[in-house]
Amino acid sequence: MKNIFTIHRRERWPMLLMVVALGVFHVLLIAKFFPLFADYSEQHWDVFMRNFHMSGFDPISYAVLTDWHQGFDILRHPLLALMMYPLYLINSLLWTLTGCNCCQIIMGAMLLAAGSYAWLMLYRILHELVGLSRAYALLLSSLGFGFAYVLIPTFVPDHFGLSLLLLLTLFYIAGGKLQRRERFTWREASLWFLLTAGVTLSNGVAVMIMVAVVNGREVLRWKFLVLSFVVPSAVLLATALAISRATDISQVSVAEPVSNQFRWVKNNASRFDVMVENFFGESLQLHRRHVLGDVLTRRPVIVRYSWKGQYVVEGLLVGLFLWGLWMGRRERLAWMAMGIVALNIGLHLVLGFALDEVYIMAAHWAFCLPILMAYVLRSPLRPVRLSVALLLLAIVGYLWSYHGVLLFRYLTWPVKM
Repeated sequence: MKNIFTIHRRERWPMLLMVVALGVFHVLLIAKFFPLFADYSEQHWDVFMRNFHMSGFDPISYAVLTDWHQGFDILRHPLLALMMYPLYLINSLLWTLTGCNCCQIIMGAMLLAAGSYAWLMLYRILHELVGLSRAYALLLSSLGFGFAYVLIPTFVPDHFGLSLLLLLTLFYIAGGKLQRRERFTWREASLWFLLTAGVTLSNGVAVMIMVAVVNGREVLRWKFLVLSFVVPSAVLLATALAISRATDISQVSVAEPVSNQFRWVKNNASRFDVMVENFFGESLQLHRRHVLGDVLTRRPVIVRYSWKGQYVVEGLLVGLFLWGLWMGRRERLAWMAMGIVALNIGLHLVLGFALDEVYIMAAHWAFCLPILMAYVLRSPLRPVRLSVALLLLAIVGYLWSYHGVLLFRYLTWPVKM
């Protein structure tokens, strides 16, 4: 675990292929908008915002790296602006040396590294912790990153790519502790809570789930609870307020952003339609109509697939997920994955948080699907393993080719001045 980010010899070629695959999308995105940032001005930013339509993702990171400020929602992302500050300093240096605003390149490099290592963590979870062969682990990790809203956050300038890396890294560490019968110390738990919840608060609940599965009843001891979760929560709030004052928005009260959070809670959409078309639909495979459209502009909340076969693919993926959940029902690693999925189902489908664009949150949970499917590939029946592997291979080929074509066309669409 001390060398967790060391790439081992047998991981190098698969890792290189993933870097190249993700790097293509980075190059396309940067090339599309770089002329607007190279000679940066407010007018160019306006042109950029008129052309940047990547579903519900926001390019706030570009603005923060260009001119550092508390650009993110202070309560949902309390430490994210602070985490971006070193990247802003790097951009300022490069801007001085080259005369170009390099925020796209810096953000792209960070997201490419985060996405590539997130894939590596998923591969290691499948191979080292679940116990799949290298071939099956490669197959399922490729499936996970072929999902639409796991792939897209790896190159879109938002916080989801960073969240994906943090959650998968902690999942890998927690799974290793389960294997070695170790426990999280309160220091480890509090550090991970600060780091992940500092990016986005819902990550903190996912940390609590993973720590609870590993530590068992020990997590209920008041001292552990206070030191691991209560004190870090207070630190997050205090730090967020301090950053607010330092960036000259101290006039904004805490009550105002709290009340603003309720605008994310929606109850006006059919939960069944949202589950079929968005939560297990758009999250995993894009709709051809309104590709990467934003519900705040012209995209309807519910979009139907134009090809009925896509519902078959969705049904197969959900079926394999449920089958894997049953096969792994006695495994604590599977409990951890199901706990994260259940958290997001409760948060989005039950409470209605971000219900209108629930698919953009998929990076917080969709990686759990291949982890649970892995238990099907551990079946003692060889014909079952081979049949499922061939089915998954076909789905992987379809997802990567389908999304690759759609995203290439979208990212090469000319900018409208």
